[in-house]
Amino acid sequence: MPVEVFELILMLLLAVLLSSILDQVVPRISSPLIQIALGIGIAMLAISPIEVNIDPELFLVLFIAPLLFSDALEADKRNLWENKTTIVSFAIGLVIVITLCVGFVLHWLVPSIPLAAAFALGAALGPTDAVAVQALKKEAKLGKREGAILQGEALINDASGVVSFQFAVAAAVTGAFSLANAATSFAIAFIGGIALGILLAVAFLYINKRIREMGLDNVTFHVLFEVSMPLVVFLFSELVGVSGILAVVACGIMWSMYRDRKISPYQSRLNIALTSVWKVIGFVLNGVVFVLLGIQLPNAMQSTWDNLYIDNFVLIGYVLLLTALIVVLRFVWALIMTRLIKNPDTGKRDRFSLSMVKDSLVTTVGGPKGAITLSIAFTIPFLLADGSTFPQRSLIIFLASGVIVCTLLLANFLLPVLAPKEEAEDDEEETEELMRTKIEIMRTVIERLTADSTETNDRETKIVVSSYNNRIRSIRSIADIEEPAVAKLRIEVIDYQIEQLIRAVERHEVEAFETFEHLNRLSRQKNLIAHSNEKASYATSSRVGRLRIMTSMLIRSVKSIFSSGSDEDHEAMDKVRELAERFAIEYLQRLVNNPDYPSEVVAKLMINHERALSVFDKSEATMTSEAVQDATVSIDEIQRRGLHLELEVIQDFYASGSLTREQAKDMRDNVSLMLLDLEESL
Repeated sequence: MPVEVFELILMLLLAVLLSSILDQVVPRISSPLIQIALGIGIAMLAISPIEVNIDPELFLVLFIAPLLFSDALEADKRNLWENKTTIVSFAIGLVIVITLCVGFVLHWLVPSIPLAAAFALGAALGPTDAVAVQALKKEAKLGKREGAILQGEALINDASGVVSFQFAVAAAVTGAFSLANAATSFAIAFIGGIALGILLAVAFLYINKRIREMGLDNVTFHVLFEVSMPLVVFLFSELVGVSGILAVVACGIMWSMYRDRKISPYQSRLNIALTSVWKVIGFVLNGVVFVLLGIQLPNAMQSTWDNLYIDNFVLIGYVLLLTALIVVLRFVWALIMTRLIKNPDTGKRDRFSLSMVKDSLVTTVGGPKGAITLSIAFTIPFLLADGSTFPQRSLIIFLASGVIVCTLLLANFLLPVLAPKEEAEDDEEETEELMRTKIEIMRTVIERLTADSTETNDRETKIVVSSYNNRIRSIRSIADIEEPAVAKLRIEVIDYQIEQLIRAVERHEVEAFETFEHLNRLSRQKNLIAHSNEKASYATSSRVGRLRIMTSMLIRSVKSIFSSGSDEDHEAMDKVRELAERFAIEYLQRLVNNPDYPSEVVAKLMINHERALSVFDKSEATMTSEAVQDATVSIDEIQRRGLHLELEVIQDFYASGSLTREQAKDMRDNVSLMLLDLEESL
């Protein structure tokens, strides 16, 4: 049995890992759908049926508590407060309406499902999935109000849905239900959970402060301390008799608002570690739940498919009917709330219009069911209080799974249509937004570089950070993406450099091996410039000339194997680079008075190449000091580290939907060019 559990865990992790790759290959399909498909594939290809039986309480602790705590940490508190009335109406009022309507309709459709069990399914179908919405942001543009409503709703209605579900299941298991007792218990669980969560957060803040004062803290301790918090809060709250889910949410919000936020290298390093850990935990837990959903679908479908009492097409009809019911209820609720509740941006109630209908449709479709719904459904007990099996448990899980898939499909394909990404509809607004994103990326890199600094490289780190600050200052006036005129001229300069370097090799003015290596760098630079400007990939000019130097290059490489003159090799490479810069300046000087080339573009490139040439002119003076040479190497290493961090941050911003695929590609190309330039200076 332990071996089987290990194999299942390994398969789940591999499936989640594969989904992260496929999410980049197929960006139009949201990651939850990819993970569900992988789960179905695992179930279909398995030699024997895969049975997943997890204790309901354990499932709540391992999946729901950490996911809600992570969402609470990342929630935009200001937006939540500005839209608090609408969010509460969706998170509590709509959940109750869906619970009651789905319960009555399901019990009417399938009388063998007790009303309390039907209410349990309705409560499970109440919450929306924040991770699924986040994944859909890559292809859709949500308004500020719609985004705030969906985020706040997903955070709070998870708790209200779970609480409603727990009462419905308790009624189904015991067979007893009292509205007065349920209302009283609900109030105690709701208010008590929030109060206990706040108290525990205060206790954790005090413990954290005392440990810091004693000097016993470190990054590893704080990461483990924060990760264990939702588990401790949930278990303790359930032991006391209040809602563990609400306690986790309240604790997460309170903790994120008042934990230590002082600016220091240590705090920056800690924040980076915590962000990375929670990002991985959130992705893995959500991924595992969706893969489990895919694994469970064939089993649930098979058991109901073979059920003689329910026709297969009727079963599919149930799923579609419940999906339609939830969508209609959600749309009507969104339309009414949008009309009745004042818009926080204007302070007035919006008038009924087609725009209001469209916004309500976006809010409706943008709230798919997901990990929380499935997690709740999995917690349905197997047995009742009298020892008999829970009625139609597999059918309830199948219906929940079917509604999840349907709502995810609707969101994946309809949301981009209802709220498409604007294609440069307002160029100035888009440019300002892109600049703000770039500046945020630079600041993130600065924070991470500062976090990694030590006493030995503090001076060099400050120099690199200063260069990023200069980029931030200049990025507002000069875009990172090159203008076509600049890109065209850079390509012409590189073509001239390549042509003249080949001739220099033929005249035996420079070494063939080092020249060929530099030609490769120039070709890569040229291809990156061409790609970033949506042009065809250029082939290196004078291929015949390059072939003619291959023979001498091979001879030179053979000699290098038996020689130990590394200094001579560096000098030869420096000579090639210096000559290439002189060729570039020579070509640009011819264009100074050429009316076909903008003078400011020529001057800009001329200054860049003159600066590069000045490095070689001063090399003899600077290389006499070993200390300066070591510092230069250290600066280069930190600068390289910063550029690699920049690539990672760009990917993070793309994954979160802050950058489009094209914007992320252009920015990665620009960073790659800077990396190539840095390599040439080594």
